[in-house]
Amino acid sequence: MKNVGDGRRVAQVERQIQATIAQFLIKGFKMPLPGLVTVASVKMPADLRAAKVYISVLGSEEAQNEAVELLQERAFEIQNYIGKELKMRYCPKLKFYADHATEQVLKVERIISDLEAERKAKEPKNESESDDE
Repeated sequence: MKNVGDGRRVAQVERQIQATIAQFLIKGFKMPLPGLVTVASVKMPADLRAAKVYISVLGSEEAQNEAVELLQERAFEIQNYIGKELKMRYCPKLKFYADHATEQVLKVERIISDLEAERKAKEPKNESESDDE
């Protein structure tokens, strides 16, 4: 049976690792990253030995893939930084992934905005006509 406290602990460690990686990207990452990179989320199993790190990149799909590749190449360096900062028993093995959730939200917002503009364009202009009479 899973302990409720375990879930809270995992969530807490995920947030700490997310913040620590973001801090590393600002302070310790020596290579330029393509586009604006943000750590969208971190997901970990209950044993805390691995971490899936989802990043979003403001830019093209190519820039996103390049950023994931660069971060994966430097994963060991980032793991060492996490180990020093968080003083965990086991430093999780990092695996970086592109986060497409932000893209999807922007697409949906764009579609909604377009639909609203279309609807407004099709609405009859009764108000201005009735004012003239």
